[in-house]
Amino acid sequence: LYKGGVIPLEEFASMKYDRDILVRLIVKKTPGDFVYRAMRGQSTDFPVITCALSRVGGEYRAVVGARPSKAMVIRDRDGLLSEGLTESSVKVFADYAAESAPTGSNLRAGAAYRTHLIRVLTERNLRELGGMS
Repeated sequence: LYKGGVIPLEEFASMKYDRDILVRLIVKKTPGDFVYRAMRGQSTDFPVITCALSRVGGEYRAVVGARPSKAMVIRDRDGLLSEGLTESSVKVFADYAAESAPTGSNLRAGAAYRTHLIRVLTERNLRELGGMS
């Protein structure tokens, strides 16, 4: 930031709006596995909901966006996936992600539909990361 200096991206995303200028974005390359999915009405529409999932160093993070507010990070703080990806742990973490991300309604979709999509997209992303069909 022009006045705020270098801060972590997660902190920037959770900051309240101010008039500081974003000068550059520094993303360090980190080995890991990443999956992204978005639900759209049509391929050219803005997304109804987006869900990205990462596994970096054994830590899982889900990022949910277009809900219609800022994107938010959901970490596996309770160790739901610490035993690895199994059928039950995938469902439990998908439910946890859906409960943790508050959603809202607008012209594109309702809050209940977005919550359901978070559950479905998180589960699909976890299955892809774990090599499950």
